[in-house]
Amino acid sequence: MKHKTRIERVYNDSTGWYETREIELKGYTFTDDDLILIVREYLESGVSAEKIIKKYHISSRSVLFSWMDKFLNEKDLLPLQPESISEDDMAKTNEERLKEKDAEIKRLRKALELEKLRSHAYSTMIDLAEKTFNIPVRKTSGTKQ
Repeated sequence: MKHKTRIERVYNDSTGWYETREIELKGYTFTDDDLILIVREYLESGVSAEKIIKKYHISSRSVLFSWMDKFLNEKDLLPLQPESISEDDMAKTNEERLKEKDAEIKRLRKALELEKLRSHAYSTMIDLAEKTFNIPVRKTSGTKQ
């Protein structure tokens, strides 16, 4: 990580010549290794994105998340650490594991049902808006560009 710089030609009154100077700008330039380390720190440390952004002077969250997309797709560059299995998990019986999985399945089914209701409500709201205001809201396939 190094500061961004720009080379400018500046006129020097005392010599009467133009000089080339390197001017330091706000922000930093990151190498790919720097980006990988930053993304890895964000994923493994559990620190919030805002703290990482402030620590490394990144312009926005979307920049950090675009780096994540870039390097998470390249599996060799950013391997995720497998979760360690604790002794408590090893001691659990199959019945306890099945009960936990059943509870998780029930929770996920409930979340799916709520999301279906939400989707239906949005669809109904769009239908009502189209009917009331007589304007098409949904994108139609095959439109000319």
